[in-house]
Amino acid sequence: MHKKYAVLGMDIEDWYHLDYFDKEKCDQSESTLDGISIYLDILDTYNIKTTFFVVGELVEKLKGTLKQIINQGHEIALHSHSHRRPLTMSIEEYKQDTGKNIREIRDLLGYNAIGYRAPCFSMDRERLEILEDLNLHYDASHIKFSDHKLYGHLDLTGFTPVRNDILKRNDFFEFETSTLPLKNKNIPISGGGYLRIFPWILTKYLLNKYVKLNKNYFFYIHPFEFSKNYNIKTPSGTSFATNLRFRLGRKSVEKKMHRLIQLLKERQYEFVRFEDLVNKQGA
Repeated sequence: MHKKYAVLGMDIEDWYHLDYFDKEKCDQSESTLDGISIYLDILDTYNIKTTFFVVGELVEKLKGTLKQIINQGHEIALHSHSHRRPLTMSIEEYKQDTGKNIREIRDLLGYNAIGYRAPCFSMDRERLEILEDLNLHYDASHIKFSDHKLYGHLDLTGFTPVRNDILKRNDFFEFETSTLPLKNKNIPISGGGYLRIFPWILTKYLLNKYVKLNKNYFFYIHPFEFSKNYNIKTPSGTSFATNLRFRLGRKSVEKKMHRLIQLLKERQYEFVRFEDLVNKQGA
C-alpha cells in the first residue's frame, strides 16, 4: 500500500511582495518576516521537515535564518528573484531571473536548490522547460484552479503520472498543489489564505473529504500569515476588499495550523520535503 505524504511548504516573501499590492508604494521598512520563526517553532513541535521556497532578494537579509533552516534539515527551493510573475516576463527575462535566484542561494548559503515554485502559480510549458535547462529537478507551480486570474495554464503533455498529483518526464517532476473537486469546480484547500479565511469547521469538512481520496497533500503558506505585525500600513488607495483579504484570520491561523497538522497525523500522513519525493521517484 502506498504511503500518504504531506508537504507543508512555506513561500518566503514579505508582505509587499504580494501581487495585490504595488510594491513600489509599500513601506518596505515594515516587515512580516517574523512569521518564519513562528512557523519553524510549529514545525519543530511536531518534528516536521519541509520545503521553503525563497525569494532571492531576501537571501542576504535572511542569511542567518536560512542557514538555520538548512541546519534543521529543511529544504531550500526557488521562488524567483523579486517575486515578479513569470508570465509577465519575456522568456529571456525569466531565464535570467531564475538563474539569479539559483546563484543567490548557492553563493550566499552554499546550497544547491533543486526545486522551484512560481509566484502566483504563474507558469506555462515554455518557462517550465527553462527550469529543466537550468538543471533543476522539480517544479511545484501546477494548480487546477482556473478561477484565479493570476494563475497560469501549464501544459503537461508528455509527463507521466506517478500519482494523481505528481507527474514526471525523464528525471523532472511536477507537483500539483492540492485542490478538491466539488460540483464541477476545483476548490483550493491547501493555501494559507484559505486556512486563514475559511472557518475551521469548513476547512475540516473539506480536508476530510480530500484525505479519503488522496495519498498526497501539498500545502503552502507565507510568513505574513503568522506575523505578529498586525499594524502594517498598506498603500493609500488599497481597496477595502484587499485590506480585508490581507488581514482576515491572521490571529487565528497559528491555532488552525496545529489543527491541520493534527488532522493529517491522525490520517497517517508522513511529513516530507519535496526533495524527498524526488528521491523516492514520486513514491
